[in-house]
Amino acid sequence: MPDIPAPLATLLAALVSGFLLLYVHRKSARRTAAAKCRAAILEAVTGLYPVPSDWPGNVDSHLRQVFPALQRAVAEFRPYVPWHARRSYDQAWFVYRLGRDGREIDKQLYHQYMGFTSPGEPVIDPKEAFRANVKDLLAFAGET
Repeated sequence: MPDIPAPLATLLAALVSGFLLLYVHRKSARRTAAAKCRAAILEAVTGLYPVPSDWPGNVDSHLRQVFPALQRAVAEFRPYVPWHARRSYDQAWFVYRLGRDGREIDKQLYHQYMGFTSPGEPVIDPKEAFRANVKDLLAFAGET
């Protein structure tokens, strides 16, 4: 086995140590950001998720009031979502705000949580739709 020159071995050891340190720091920062995001989302939807024990009569108004806190939590956590999952994360946020067939121009549209149905379409439980959409968002931050 050939001997590695001391300066090269030192450089390699420093590089490996640096990458390991960076990896541990990123994992720790992501864990902290995930906990902060989870806490902010759960605080905003208290009484509605996971069990809708305090479902408001006007859910649209309620969700519009908590939207700024949710938007801030989602935006602050986005840089910590792995690059390969960001499109799915953005899609989960889009579906929460606008439904599966929403338009980005609307910004917020909570009809999927109001129990509206179209003739010939299956009846969707708005509370179950809300639970599923919040669960999808929380899945990116670890626990649900």
